[in-house]
Amino acid sequence: MPKLISVGQLIDTSWELYRERFSEFIKISAWLLLLALFYTLSLILYPSASTLWFSHNLTVAENIGVILFVLTNYVFSPILGLCVLIGLVRAMKSHVSGRSVNTKKLFTEIRSLFFPTLIVSILVACLILAAVVIGFGPTIILDLIGAFFDNLIIMAIGNILLIPGVFVAAALCFIWTIEYVLAPYAAILDGERGRKALRTSRALIKGKFFATFLRLVVPKLVFLIFGVLIMAIFSYFAEIILNVAGGLSLDLRLRITTMIEWNLPVIIAVFLNPLMIIADVLLYGALKGE
Repeated sequence: MPKLISVGQLIDTSWELYRERFSEFIKISAWLLLLALFYTLSLILYPSASTLWFSHNLTVAENIGVILFVLTNYVFSPILGLCVLIGLVRAMKSHVSGRSVNTKKLFTEIRSLFFPTLIVSILVACLILAAVVIGFGPTIILDLIGAFFDNLIIMAIGNILLIPGVFVAAALCFIWTIEYVLAPYAAILDGERGRKALRTSRALIKGKFFATFLRLVVPKLVFLIFGVLIMAIFSYFAEIILNVAGGLSLDLRLRITTMIEWNLPVIIAVFLNPLMIIADVLLYGALKGE
């Protein structure tokens, strides 16, 4: 069994690769700035809090703002996030092969890999949902039966099973998340499809569960600490600027604050995403013995 790359090596190597090809990775990760643009446009058009709560007659512009905000949050964000993931992983593969990133070829690869990777990601999400159902399913079923027959004993048994159900659901979610977290990378890097990608991920991690867990979590925590620190500094100075700028109405101040709260994490993600994905790709290669 090949020796896994250490946590320290994983962090150091990820940082060196990030610095070495910073411009290539950032050009891809910067696609996320489209989300910041959409959030800004939607929040400019978004109705004020008082209008949203007390009025049912929104203007056309306000309706567009609400719709654009919802679409950005629940449609554009996951789609663009998946495209960035594929792009960064393929860019990392080009680096390992000693090639520079060809933008035209990269777009072609993203188009061809989007739906296979999406399907694998959905399968992983379904497994996590199944873990929750397994844990809480008996309680829900017994509560429904007890309510239907008006039987308090059955409902009491269901409520008692809720306690172990919480632990079962949490354990299965944790185990399956770690076992199948690399399935999308199997789809992007090796062209694995559907359940085959899930089996590949599980096989790679088998016998190395906690070692893989540490190498998945620790680098991300290190990178996130820097990201949160930067975000806190920017938020602090933004708050100072808003306090200094007098004469702002409550609605305008709230609108600007909301824009900062939604856009700042996107901007930080632009810089952190490549680091995290580089670390995952290196780990995936190490698990394969490459």
